[in-house]
Amino acid sequence: MAKRLSQGLGVDIGTQSIKIAAVRQGAGGPAVVGLGMCPTPDGTVDHTGIFDPQTLGAALRALLGESGISIKQAVFCINGQSSVVVRILEVPRMSDAELSEHMQWEIQRNIPFAESTIVSDYRPIDNPNLANSQNMEVVMAVSPQSAIDSIVALLKAAGCKPAAIDVEPLGLSRVLKSCHYNDIATKDACVVHIGHSSTAINMYRQGVLAFPRTVPLGGSSLTKAIADAFTITFAEAEEKKRTQAAAPESGGAAFGVPGVTMQPSFQPYNPFSGENEGGGGQPEAEGEAAPAPDAGGGDLQKIQGAMVAHLDEFAAELRRSVDYYKSRGGEVETIALSGGGANLRGLDKFIEKSLSIPVTKINPFQGIEVSVSGSGETYVQSAASEFAVAVGMGLHIAYD
Repeated sequence: MAKRLSQGLGVDIGTQSIKIAAVRQGAGGPAVVGLGMCPTPDGTVDHTGIFDPQTLGAALRALLGESGISIKQAVFCINGQSSVVVRILEVPRMSDAELSEHMQWEIQRNIPFAESTIVSDYRPIDNPNLANSQNMEVVMAVSPQSAIDSIVALLKAAGCKPAAIDVEPLGLSRVLKSCHYNDIATKDACVVHIGHSSTAINMYRQGVLAFPRTVPLGGSSLTKAIADAFTITFAEAEEKKRTQAAAPESGGAAFGVPGVTMQPSFQPYNPFSGENEGGGGQPEAEGEAAPAPDAGGGDLQKIQGAMVAHLDEFAAELRRSVDYYKSRGGEVETIALSGGGANLRGLDKFIEKSLSIPVTKINPFQGIEVSVSGSGETYVQSAASEFAVAVGMGLHIAYD
């Protein structure tokens, strides 16, 4: 466990972009004092983990210089299905010493990696439903040593000091507690962090992590569908999605998509089947979907027709996760979207109509002090949801 820091640099690196958030602890609490974002160099990282720490480190070093951020104590978000697994375990209630011994057995039993040398951590979490039982819950994270070594090499190449390596679900928990303490953090919430190639679906009880899951669905599938429909490049489709696209009001049946109904059929989610489990895969940020002029009637309908089957599949995965969590005694009062993929215009209404659950959006810059300049001001205004994980990493200084 790293010692308490007075300042920290939250680092969130994925396949499409690098996001950083500098956070300082002041008399009034934590404050965001710097922000930065740049494209991730091609071929350096994918949904499984980091491939080229040296090139990534050079990109991070350049971003720090461009952003004018001098804080170098980095709290790095480890992601990737080959890099980390995060699970919630229910174990018998026991003393700290007994729990330490028991978790060594649990960790060995839950290792999903071929590599035998691993790094792990765990901590008890509060579950009111178990208050009067003989059991307790523990959140566990396990990584292969090689993934940790890659992160350390990356940070060294960037001129940073590794203060802590953390996981995305706990970072988002900090954002709920610090930035949404009077709304989302007061409820049983499903936080959906939508990225480029995968999406994290995490359940929280009043800001406390209760159930993590990652599915291999992200914004890139929508971009590819648009590219195929219009016979254009991926980059052109990404721009069209960012400036013209909007989620339809109804599901695939309204567009005559073969095999798609208003209520997609699916099997109940089973976390032990290994199906669609990324164990902490990288939910990467998509471009900001600012309200745009109508795509010209026919174009907009064509875009929506291209995306709708993928959106229906996405809604079905959300429903599977919610239904499974409810079957385990959990509740979901609200869905909160974050990540760049959350910027797709009308997505909140589409999900709300599909699942009949109120949908809102996470803003990591509300509820705390923000003192940034230059491009940082633009990010606060137009790309807030993309920085949820980076800010959550920076908030490590206020909680751990």
